[in-house]
Amino acid sequence: MWERGEARPLARHYGAVVRWLGYDPGRSGDDLPARVHAIRRRLGLTQAELAVRLGLDEGTVADIEIGRRRTSRRVEAAIQIFLAGSAES
Repeated sequence: MWERGEARPLARHYGAVVRWLGYDPGRSGDDLPARVHAIRRRLGLTQAELAVRLGLDEGTVADIEIGRRRTSRRVEAAIQIFLAGSAES
């Protein structure tokens, strides 16, 4: 059971979990990696699905989420547009 930390919900189910709970039980923060991760999970997207939406490689999205990669201006702009549009959802 995911409630006891024995399993994790699939990415496609995570949005429903957040809506059901009324909050995101995952990590939080105001930095870019945390915001990308939180919104991606809230929307129920995998890293690969988000990469397609942003026109990036899946590995790049993973690196951004863990803070391993600095973003170029182009990538930063794409992420900011995605975050702004997703905040309205």
